[in-house]
Amino acid sequence: MKHRTFGQVVAALRREQFDFTSGHSWTQRQLAKEAGLTVRIVGKIERGEQARLDAEILQGLAQAFQLTSFERREFFAMASEVADAALVRAALGSEDVFTQVWALLDTLCAPAFLMDPFADIIGVNRALLAFHDLSLAQLKAARATAAGANNIVLLLAPGGRLRQVLGRGWRPIALANMQQWRAMTLRYRHTARFRQLFTALSAYPDFYGLWADSHEDGYDDYSQLRSYAYTHGAHGPVAYTVFTNTSLSAYGDLYLATFVPQDRVTTALFETLAGKSGEALSLAPWPHPSLS
Repeated sequence: MKHRTFGQVVAALRREQFDFTSGHSWTQRQLAKEAGLTVRIVGKIERGEQARLDAEILQGLAQAFQLTSFERREFFAMASEVADAALVRAALGSEDVFTQVWALLDTLCAPAFLMDPFADIIGVNRALLAFHDLSLAQLKAARATAAGANNIVLLLAPGGRLRQVLGRGWRPIALANMQQWRAMTLRYRHTARFRQLFTALSAYPDFYGLWADSHEDGYDDYSQLRSYAYTHGAHGPVAYTVFTNTSLSAYGDLYLATFVPQDRVTTALFETLAGKSGEALSLAPWPHPSLS
């Protein structure tokens, strides 16, 4: 059995590891040492020639790469080389799945947005724009750049509106989103779109620190529920939980993030924002060419 795509992802993950002594990315020899494997086996894995990927090999690689819990789940699953299309029953086509999720985004009375596995924002509702004090023109301007309207790019952009309104809530929100992004993109680390985003984000001063902190041994996340309480730059004190619903499709998962209030003040705010709801706004094409 060939494991070509898995091998490409392993090679991409290896190149993400940095050896501060040499000033270069890990070599196959360094990965072999960290994973408890031979250089020959690492080479065969990266070339897609290793027919047998047993638990010991996979666990050694996951440990060497310091993968988080959600990353490990993606990593072990993709070792089977089962394509995204094979994970979805033919009874409901991917276009039907997308239509259902989009209809939900259209009708939600709370801030919400829809992402693909790269965290490219496919669509937002008007309540989210009002909550983050963003204009459609700002998002359209982001969409016109090479990085596009991407959730991580918008969060990390120096001087960006999100950093301003999130205030002291910015770092925990950015860190949680970075960890989610690592897991979402794991099986696509070898694609041109991921490399494009990684290159763009590398220019931001906070990126490498958040990238490293999001998979340290002491930091992990076992849930798609993330709760925040901080003073919002436009609305004052807020407390809410972001619930991310994952819908399967043949073109990768669709992630619908919805903000659920946790106290009366935020509930009242979201009720006011609900009055601004209406037709969801499309920002990025779906599916991205790297997923189709």
